[in-house]
Amino acid sequence: MIFFDELEQSARERNIPVMQKEGILFLIEQIKKHKGQSLLEIGSAIGYSSMMMVSNVEGLKVETIERNDACYKEACEHIKAHHLEDRITIYHDDALLFDDQTLKNAPYDIIFIDAAKAQYRKFFEKYVPYLKDDGVVIVDNLDFHGMIHHVDEIENRNTRALVRKIGRFRNWIRHNRDYAVEYFDVGDGVCLITKKKHQLRMALHLTHKDYIHDFKQMGVEMFIVAGDFSAYSPVKYTLDEIAEINERVNETYVMVNGLYDEHELSRLFKYIDELAKLSIRGILFQDFAVLHYVKKKRYEFDMMYAPMTLNTNHRTLNVLGDQGVSSAWVSKEIPLEEQISIKKNTHMPIMIQGHGVQYMMSSKRHLISTYEQAIDRSFNKDNVILHARESDYASHIYEDERGTTIYSVNKLYTLDLFDQLDVFDYLYIETNYMDVSEAIEVTHMYSDCLKTYYDQGLEVYVHHVKEYMPLLKNVSSPLDRGFLHDSTLYRLEDVKRRDRNGSM
Repeated sequence: MIFFDELEQSARERNIPVMQKEGILFLIEQIKKHKGQSLLEIGSAIGYSSMMMVSNVEGLKVETIERNDACYKEACEHIKAHHLEDRITIYHDDALLFDDQTLKNAPYDIIFIDAAKAQYRKFFEKYVPYLKDDGVVIVDNLDFHGMIHHVDEIENRNTRALVRKIGRFRNWIRHNRDYAVEYFDVGDGVCLITKKKHQLRMALHLTHKDYIHDFKQMGVEMFIVAGDFSAYSPVKYTLDEIAEINERVNETYVMVNGLYDEHELSRLFKYIDELAKLSIRGILFQDFAVLHYVKKKRYEFDMMYAPMTLNTNHRTLNVLGDQGVSSAWVSKEIPLEEQISIKKNTHMPIMIQGHGVQYMMSSKRHLISTYEQAIDRSFNKDNVILHARESDYASHIYEDERGTTIYSVNKLYTLDLFDQLDVFDYLYIETNYMDVSEAIEVTHMYSDCLKTYYDQGLEVYVHHVKEYMPLLKNVSSPLDRGFLHDSTLYRLEDVKRRDRNGSM
C-alpha cells in the first residue's frame, strides 16, 4: 500500500479536509471490489484522495473537480510532482456549474462525492446519469463527526442547518426507489449507492380516491392529484383530502400546473406552503413562479416540469435541470421516436402518457359560459361533448375557475408498446372521464402486462397483450395512437364538410 503521510499530515495541520485514514482505505477496497477503472471525484481538495486511489488501484483513472483556487493550484502541484498527470485529470470549477460535456471517461465505474455537504443531493442528481448501470456512488462525511445523530444538541445555527441538510440527503436517498443504499460506520460515515434494475413504473391521475388500495395493489407508485391551483382536471381535492391521500400512499404529486396571474401569486405561495407541511413527494408545474418560490423556500419537492406541449427537445430539459427541475413530462404532440430520443439524452426521470384521453387545448376564457349566454341555455360544465358539425369527431370540453379545457374523446393506448416505452421512467394513466370500473380495469391490464414484460420476457408479454387487447377495446374505447406516430389523419369527407359549412 502506498501512502502520502506527509501530505495528509500537512492538510490536517492546515485544517484542509481530507478523508480519514480508515475512510480512504475503505474507499480503495471498494474500488477494487467493484473492479473500478474509471472514477469521477467531486471535491479534489489538495489531491490527496485521488493520488491515494490511483497509486493503489492498478489501471484506475480519475477525473476530479475542485472549486477552491488555492486547493486546485496545490493539487496540480502534488499531482505533477508525483508524475500522475496521465492518471488524474483535475478541473477547476464549481461542480454544480461545471460543463459536464467536458468529462472524458464517462460513464464511470465509481462516482465519489466528498465536497460541499449541503449540496450532496444536487451533486448526486447532476452526475449520477454518468454512472454505469452496474456502477457505484460513494458518499463521504454522512455522520459529520457524529452530529447527525444529535442535531438538536448543536448550538451553532449554521452547523445545525448543515447537519440537517446532510440528514435530508440521507433520508431522501434511503427512500429513493431507484437506488439501493448501504451505510458503513467507517471514517466519518460512508454510504454506497447502486442503481436498481430499471423498470417502467406506473403513475396514475387519481380521480377516484376511495379506491387507492386497489390501485396500490396493482402496482401504481405515483399518485397524481389535482387541487385548488390545478389545471386540466375536472376532479379536484381539498388540502384535507390531499393530506388523507398522502397518508395512504408513498408518492403523492400535486398538480400546481396552471399559468398564474399576478394577483394570484400570494394565494398560490400560501398554498405551496401548505403542501410543504403535508410532505408530499412532488409538484407538477409549468409556471416558473412555482419553481422560483419552491427554490426560495428551499422546499424538498420533486419538481416535475409538466407543460402539455412545450417539452419537445432534450437540450431545454437539460438546461432546466440546472435550474432546479428534477423530472419532466414530454410533450404529447410529438412522435414516439422523438420522445424516446429526448429521454435518452436527458439527465432526469421522464414520464410519458400511456393511456387515456388526450389534452387538446385550453383557454383562460370561460367559453362555455359565453356560449350559454349567447344561446340562452345552460350546460353541466363538468362534462360537455363538443361535436364538429356534420362529423363524428367529438371532444370533451369542461370549464372551471381557471378557464376552459378540451380533451379528446378518443383514448391513447400503449398496452402493446412496452418494448419501446421501457426507456422511460413513468407510464401515466389518465383517468379523466373514466368511471371507477374502467379506471380499475385499465390499470389492472397495464399493471399485469408490465409485470409479464419484466418477469417473463418479451415473447410471453406479446402473447399476453393479444389476449388483453379485445378486453381493452371493450372497456375503454374509442382507442387510438394519438400523436405517437408522425402523422395525423383527417378523413377527406369530414374536411370537405367543414370547408363547405365554414365552421365546426
